[in-house]
Amino acid sequence: MQRRTFLQAVGAAGIVSLIDIIWFHKPVQATRGPCETPGLRGPFDIALDASGRLLVTDPPSYCVISLDHSYKPVFGFGGPGAAEGKMNFPKGIAVDREGLVYVADCNNCRVQVFSPTGELQRVIGSIGSIGGSFANPQGVHADAEGRLLVADTRNHRVQIFRGNELIGIIGELGDGDDQFRLPTACVTGPDGDIFVLDSKHGLVKVFGKDLKYKRSFGGVGTAAGLLNLPQGMALDDRGHIWIADTNNHRLQQFTLEGTPASVLGRHGRGPGEFDTPTGVLCNGASIYVADNGNGRVQVLSRT
Repeated sequence: MQRRTFLQAVGAAGIVSLIDIIWFHKPVQATRGPCETPGLRGPFDIALDASGRLLVTDPPSYCVISLDHSYKPVFGFGGPGAAEGKMNFPKGIAVDREGLVYVADCNNCRVQVFSPTGELQRVIGSIGSIGGSFANPQGVHADAEGRLLVADTRNHRVQIFRGNELIGIIGELGDGDDQFRLPTACVTGPDGDIFVLDSKHGLVKVFGKDLKYKRSFGGVGTAAGLLNLPQGMALDDRGHIWIADTNNHRLQQFTLEGTPASVLGRHGRGPGEFDTPTGVLCNGASIYVADNGNGRVQVLSRT
C-alpha cells in the first residue's frame, strides 16, 4: 500500500482527495482461508462486509480477498474450479443486510452465497437461458428489500431473486428502451427504482417498482456524460450515481435524474488516474475504485 494525497475539483462532488492506493499487482498471500494462492493481480469489484472490512474480487486468482482496516489481506475464499465453493473469474460482489456475501461466479454461470467468513451457504442458478439460469453474470446487488438483483450479462437481462426464488426479470437482447446489450451492473434507488448499466449502449436505464421502463441517460462517447463500455455502478448517500466508465478510463458522477455532475480521472498510472476501472463502492465520504488495469484499488475521500 502506498499513501499519497491528490486533490482535484470535480464539480458537484466538491473536492476529492486521493487518500490511499491499495496495490494488487504484486502476488500477496492471504494469512488464512481456502484460497491458497491469491495473486491479487486484477481487482474487479468491491464490497464492505458486516464489520466494515473490504471484500475484493480478483478474477485472475479466482478468489475473493478480505482486507483488514489497514488494507492488508486477512483471508481469501474461492480458488479455481467448478465445484461448489470454487470460482471461475468471480466479478461482482455484494453483501446483504444479514451479512451474507454474494459473488457473481461469472464463468461458472452462477451466483454463490457465502458467510462473512467465507463458508459456502448456497448456490443460485446454473448455465442456461431459462429464468433462474445465467450466462456469464457479472453484477450483483442486494437491496434494502431483501432482494438480489443479478446483471445476467450474456443473457442480456436482469434477474431478481428472493432467496433462491426467481421473482422478476427485466429486459432481453435488443436495442429498444426496455432491452439490453451486455448489462453489467444494477442498483436500487431510494424510491425503489432500479438502475441498470447497459454497457454496450453506454446507457443507464431506469425501471420502476413495476419493472417497467421509465427513462435512460448517458450514451456512447467520450464527452462528459457519455460512457464507453462501463462496468461498475454504485449509489452514494447524497443521491448520486457513480459509474466506472471503463474504456474511457475515468469515474463519472450523475444525479439520479441523469444529469452529469462530475468527471474524475484520466488514463494513466499516476494518482487519480485509471486504467480500465471496473468496480466502484461508495461508503459515506469514501469512494473505492477497482482500478483493474493498474492492479490496485484507489481510495478517494470527498470533503
